[in-house]
Amino acid sequence: MQKSEGDACAPHDLAALLDSLPGMVYRCRADRLWTLDYVSAGALELTGYRPDELLASERRSYADLIIPMDRRAVEAAVESAVAAGQSFTMEYRICDRAGRTKHVWERGRLLRGEGSAAVLEGFVTDVSPLRRAEHDLRERIKELELLYEVSSIAGDEITLDEALWQIAERIPRGYSYPPEVAARIQLGDRLYTSPRFAPDPCRQSAPISVAGRAAGVLEVCRISDSEIPSARYFLREEQEMLHVIAGRIGALAERARIVEALRASERHTRELYERLPIATLVWQRRGDAFVLVDHNRAAFALSDGHVPAWVGHGLAELLPDRPELVDAMKVCVATESPLRREVELARADVPSAIYVVSFGFVPPDLVLTHVVDVTRERHLERRFQEAQKMEVLGRMAAGVAHDFNNLLTVILSYTGILEKSVAASQAAGSDVADLEEIRKASERAAALTQQLLSFSRRDIVAPEVFDLGDKVRELRGMLARLLGEERLLTVSLAGAPCPVRIGPGQIDQVLVNLVINARDATRAGGRVVIATATIEADDHDGVHLDLPPGPRVVMTVRDDGSGMDAATRARIFEPFFTTKAPGLGTGMGLAIVYGIVRQAGGAIVVDSNPGRGTTFRIYFPRDQEPLPRRGGVVLAPQSREPGGETVLLVEASEPVRRLVLRVLEAAGYRVLTATDAAEALLLCERKTSEIHLLITDLVMPWTTGASLAQRIAARCPGMRVLFMSGSSERALQAAAEVDATASFIAKPFTGEVLVGLVRRILDGGPAVS
Repeated sequence: MQKSEGDACAPHDLAALLDSLPGMVYRCRADRLWTLDYVSAGALELTGYRPDELLASERRSYADLIIPMDRRAVEAAVESAVAAGQSFTMEYRICDRAGRTKHVWERGRLLRGEGSAAVLEGFVTDVSPLRRAEHDLRERIKELELLYEVSSIAGDEITLDEALWQIAERIPRGYSYPPEVAARIQLGDRLYTSPRFAPDPCRQSAPISVAGRAAGVLEVCRISDSEIPSARYFLREEQEMLHVIAGRIGALAERARIVEALRASERHTRELYERLPIATLVWQRRGDAFVLVDHNRAAFALSDGHVPAWVGHGLAELLPDRPELVDAMKVCVATESPLRREVELARADVPSAIYVVSFGFVPPDLVLTHVVDVTRERHLERRFQEAQKMEVLGRMAAGVAHDFNNLLTVILSYTGILEKSVAASQAAGSDVADLEEIRKASERAAALTQQLLSFSRRDIVAPEVFDLGDKVRELRGMLARLLGEERLLTVSLAGAPCPVRIGPGQIDQVLVNLVINARDATRAGGRVVIATATIEADDHDGVHLDLPPGPRVVMTVRDDGSGMDAATRARIFEPFFTTKAPGLGTGMGLAIVYGIVRQAGGAIVVDSNPGRGTTFRIYFPRDQEPLPRRGGVVLAPQSREPGGETVLLVEASEPVRRLVLRVLEAAGYRVLTATDAAEALLLCERKTSEIHLLITDLVMPWTTGASLAQRIAARCPGMRVLFMSGSSERALQAAAEVDATASFIAKPFTGEVLVGLVRRILDGGPAVS
């Protein structure tokens, strides 16, 4: 019973099954129209025609539904399969009743017969959704590939211009018809265009924004000679792709702007680093070592071009005798705090250099060092300290000399008075001899006082301009005799004139003292060299001198004697300092040289080491061409016997005041005495007769002799002035401040000299003694 029911239901069930399939089941003849003898209900959905309209080509032949472009290929495939007695599978396109193109897939076989009488059966189904999905997938892949290319271009190390040109050329690859489109990128005032781009109404565009601001536009147009209808050119997905690419271009432009800003900042920073006037070195920590990895131009200049060869070497290797610098770097890294060290480094054939080295840690492993050459500053500081010390000693020496000159004035004057008295009384010869010894001792003391004044630069000088080379030639014979036959004197003079301005005889003192000093430091067979040269202010020879800018003359006195250590060099210009045995030197020779040089506006530098001899270099400002030497001052002869005029004497020292009063009264002058300026002004107000001459000490309590002379001269027109002082330099300055009639007498002096000078002043004009 079940079998009969199954047999009865089988045809109905089979037809229902075939009608339910997603496609069309057919049986047809193998003629030109593929006349259908059976077709399932799926034909309606597939073709838009009912089965009865397709059977026996009643209304429409199935063959006519096939796209003409594909029909020939379908016929050839079917004929080939029938001839071979094989099944066939193929894919082609049909146009349904509504005019829609569909992609169909067909599977068929030969059922029976052959040739045009053959019967075929098979199955046809719509695969359009699948093909559209495949097409969309391919297009999406193309878009992704294009976006990837754009992104990869943005990541390459190329310029923005190069990247945008490449993007403009590659954009068409993401479209359905790549050969039929062209792209153009406008970014600011720059254009990046595909070769075949031409403005066309058929186009797509997307704005380009950089940092949130509109910066340009991306356009894709149909080429001018395209055969593709404009309606089929661009898809919505392609427009979305274009917006994505425009966003990538904006990001690329922003990235390029940031990169260029960073590069510009790096270039600026590097340029600042290179142009930094301070030598800068960069060290990298590698284990316990610090290796030089970079330097700037200032470091190149400071090292005289050697620093490039040091790159890659450790600090301990470069300066093995300076472990404290490595320790300082380790402390800097450990504490991450800046440090500063001052080091002195020896250099071949030149004096050692002093550097201030600053350390700074730069995480994670760099140490930045600034190196400043402070050799000149430290030398100037030392010279300034020496100058301060010498200035203090000079002031002390000047003060001692001033007071000592007052005493010597009294001693020498009274000695002269006694000598005249003894000579008049025809006293015993022993008394005369005793007075002679007193006078000689006083004169030696006066000479020593003069040396103190020379050291303190308070000695009176009348500078002259002369050629230093001529002076050395003039003194050469005398200097050779000072050295003796056991030592050789070599003179090397500059070819050009060496004009200097200095007091007459002072160069003689300088050379004599230096040559004697060299003689005492050398053994028999030794050599002394005197040389002159001209240099410019920026020459290395004078780099550490505290002299005003301008050309200079340098005189060098060098010996190959025993030399000096640092402790001795630090004190050689101090007065009374000597390394000679007692009784063989006063210790004033180099002190006088120092005072003369400084008074002339020059500087003196000594270079000496034990066993290597000593070199003195004396620098003077180079003056004009040498002037003709002036003749000495000839004092006018005394015109008449002294006496008769009124003299106002102002002197704070009572012994000197009593001496001058006695001497002048004995010469017949009327003398008014005062101890200070106030008393002198009071005498002027009460005067009953004209004051012809004012004799005043330059150094006074509460005021100066120059100021007093000005005030009294206002009340006594035509009055002459004579200054007394142990400080000759200040006396001449004061005389210049008053008027041309002021004169000067240096202490110590004798009564005879004073009387003669007073007479000459009253008779004629200014005089100096």
